[in-house]
Amino acid sequence: MAAKLLLFLFSFALVINAEGQPDPQAIVRKSVLNSQQDWRASTSWAWTQTDVSASDDKKEVTVSEMVPLDGTPWERLVMKNGEPLTPEEQRREDRKFQKAMKERQSESPSEREARIRKYDDERAFLNDIPEAYNFNLLGAETIGGRPAWVVQMTPRPGFVPTAPHASMLKHCEGKLWIDQEDLRWVKAEAQAKDTVGIGWFIARVERGARFTFEQVRVASGLWLPKHLKVNGLVKVMMLYGKNLNEDVIYSGYHK
Repeated sequence: MAAKLLLFLFSFALVINAEGQPDPQAIVRKSVLNSQQDWRASTSWAWTQTDVSASDDKKEVTVSEMVPLDGTPWERLVMKNGEPLTPEEQRREDRKFQKAMKERQSESPSEREARIRKYDDERAFLNDIPEAYNFNLLGAETIGGRPAWVVQMTPRPGFVPTAPHASMLKHCEGKLWIDQEDLRWVKAEAQAKDTVGIGWFIARVERGARFTFEQVRVASGLWLPKHLKVNGLVKVMMLYGKNLNEDVIYSGYHK
């Protein structure tokens, strides 16, 4: 108990400015560092991932098991639209898993390092958040019985991205709810204030699209995704637009 209290006091001291007030930029900077550490720790956990995608008049639901496989997760499809896989679909998923396992077992050290680095790069843009925004501490709220700081994020003029995909930060604004004890994101909300490009001519998210991301505390000092929601107009291949409502639910975390 004493060690936990000391750790909390040390973390709290890191985010207090010279005037003795919470420093929102320091809070966000520390939360991003913690988030990246949790992202790396998640590679030793398994979980269930449910993806509900509704586009115009079409709705699809898939359920996958995410399992750790030599340093990065592997996705195994287990259900489609509420139905278990057919025997042939199950055999296909088993073959894909066995093939991936053999490939990873035969990787050279440099190949394994490159694969893990590619996985880490999916979230590298988060490292640019402390420099991409001006932060305003709005106060505190209690979420799930735990106090959290509420921080407003406004794009900072002149921001120069340094990480892959970080340029999209210039086009989004939003809020962060950061757990006061663990300095982890409990919730994040963002809205596209203008068009956001995804890759080279792959897709474009139009102004007004909203993103909501929530996390859950799965172990002491470890927070992992709980819910991701995307609502907005997306243009695919720059040719046609469709209204997208995507919900990804993460559950059943276990070692």
